[in-house]
Amino acid sequence: MAKFSKILGITVSSLFILFGIYLFTNPPRFAYLSIEIRIIFAIFLLVYGAWRLVRYITKDRSKEEEN
Repeated sequence: MAKFSKILGITVSSLFILFGIYLFTNPPRFAYLSIEIRIIFAIFLLVYGAWRLVRYITKDRSKEEEN
């Protein structure tokens, strides 16, 4: 179960980061949104995905150091 949790955490973090990059590429699907809204939302997704990934990695390292 721990391995599944690790894979799921990394996958979700990666999806946030990839969707943020996708919004930066100016996709036609989101053409109805203004460019400012897309950039703000893309930056939020990138930062949130990176924060989740770093938090997961540091939590994993602290568990290893305790053992």
